[in-house]
Amino acid sequence: MSRKEAYREPDALIEGMAHYLVRAIPRQGALKRIWQDLESGRIASMRPFGSALDESLRNARFDLRGHAVWEEEDYCTPPLAMEREAVLDEAFELVSVEPVRKGSGWAAIKVLPSLWIFVFGLPQRKGERPATRRGMPHQQLTQNPGPKIYSMLADELFSLPNVTEEVSAVSVPGARALVLDDEAAEGPEDAFMYGREFAHLHPPGDGSLHLMAPPNWVDELVSKGWALPHPAAGRLIPRNAVMVYAPRDEAEVRTVMEVVLLSYWRAKGANVPGPKSLA
Repeated sequence: MSRKEAYREPDALIEGMAHYLVRAIPRQGALKRIWQDLESGRIASMRPFGSALDESLRNARFDLRGHAVWEEEDYCTPPLAMEREAVLDEAFELVSVEPVRKGSGWAAIKVLPSLWIFVFGLPQRKGERPATRRGMPHQQLTQNPGPKIYSMLADELFSLPNVTEEVSAVSVPGARALVLDDEAAEGPEDAFMYGREFAHLHPPGDGSLHLMAPPNWVDELVSKGWALPHPAAGRLIPRNAVMVYAPRDEAEVRTVMEVVLLSYWRAKGANVPGPKSLA
């Protein structure tokens, strides 16, 4: 693809700062090098675009079709000319660069999982695992979140497109089911607990979730300390059913949402790659 073909120019000249939604194919083995440059401060130190590019790449998402996507602030004509020469062309094959209003690109890709979990997997959960009830009903007994964190998680969960909140058909009273709209529920049978319910949030005072994880992510979730297998997994419900521990702070809300997004997109019929598949 030529440089001209990779760009979609704005309809009108934009004075000064502009914002673009960038879609690009990562080059084999390049993403770890990019992350090293981010962590070392090398990219952030580049002038005049380093700070904006650093933020964009750290927050890049993955569209589950092979593309990294992010919103980029830029001053160049043509767009991203300096960024491409210094960083991007070595790490990515750009597919499209579309002009957007500030923030609207990020809003459009908010429900995509992070690019970086497909490079490094999930972060390690800190501290001991919470205590859980061994039998049924399966509940988290310790390290439960306060009202603020519980509400923050619930707001994120039930703002997902094509998701309706319903009373769970398979959990304790007060459990809040994430149910996909009928036209969106195109995933395999083991992407759902019952009907179109792919996950549920336990009531306040517990705060954990049960969900149907992509099978290729179960070991990662358990080994990194974020989940444990459901006691009925492989007997009453599919083997990929897990309990995801309740988040304890805002950072853990973000990680738990990454896990939920994997379940969500598989329930919608997407092919979800495994951890480190883009390493």
